[in-house]
Amino acid sequence: MQHPDTPLAPNTPACCLHLVAGAGHDILDDCLAQAAPGDQVVFIDAGVLQLLQSTFASPNAAGAFFFAEADLRAHGLLEAARDLQAGIIDDAGICALLAQCEHCLTWR
Repeated sequence: MQHPDTPLAPNTPACCLHLVAGAGHDILDDCLAQAAPGDQVVFIDAGVLQLLQSTFASPNAAGAFFFAEADLRAHGLLEAARDLQAGIIDDAGICALLAQCEHCLTWR
């Protein structure tokens, strides 16, 4: 799993940052269908509600999953995310992923 503060090595294939901003199951399914190995997935806004589903850890999906800390806190899910040992990312980490990935898609 690629940590957001770790720069990509030269000649690393371009990755895509997938921002999951909705809580619907079909949104996550659509995102995971398009995610490639090495891509990063960040759950933001209402997308952090996906934490309540167990399907976000699909073994065929993207390289890393993170949940936006501020949005987890806003939805009262920060402790639940910690209990589940979910990847939690702050705003600086999201900015680092944006700089690291060549493409960015938002799923609503």
